[in-house]
Amino acid sequence: MIPIHTFEEVPHPSVLLVPGNRTSTFKAMGNEVLRSYVRSATETAEVAGSICTGALILASVGLPEGRQATTHWLYYKILEEFGAKYVRKRWVEDGKFISSAGVTAGIDMALHLAARLTDEEIGRRVQRSLGYDPHPPFGGMDYDHLGPISAVRAGLSLAAPVIAAKPKRLTKQNR
Repeated sequence: MIPIHTFEEVPHPSVLLVPGNRTSTFKAMGNEVLRSYVRSATETAEVAGSICTGALILASVGLPEGRQATTHWLYYKILEEFGAKYVRKRWVEDGKFISSAGVTAGIDMALHLAARLTDEEIGRRVQRSLGYDPHPPFGGMDYDHLGPISAVRAGLSLAAPVIAAKPKRLTKQNR
């Protein structure tokens, strides 16, 4: 994505959606300019949400502490480390906060959000225009049998307190 406005030009968005990806999320969690904007924009936004590991960025500033949320399944322990109640669903809505488990789950969430912010017919039109009719060739995820990737998930779970420590310190300093 290429931004066309600065944070200063959009101080009070009606919807704030924070994307995430595996390489830049951890860096973003320590970026004070980004963190400050997420914190202030969320105060006035009608909807504050995240796609994939973007939930960790929201969580790194104290959102959605105590609320239900989701993120990519590999990173759920980090989300919990920030006080969110991880729910293993494609997308989760808790008050004005909404989060998706990953990129394709973000499509499901976005269609729901389009309908919520307008009406169901608009949401259905968007789905049709995307040609979005998912039928995964291998069925749903079997989270209990992830194979070798389970070791990566376990490692990230063990590292969760360390990964969350700096953003937690930054949040405490700004309260």
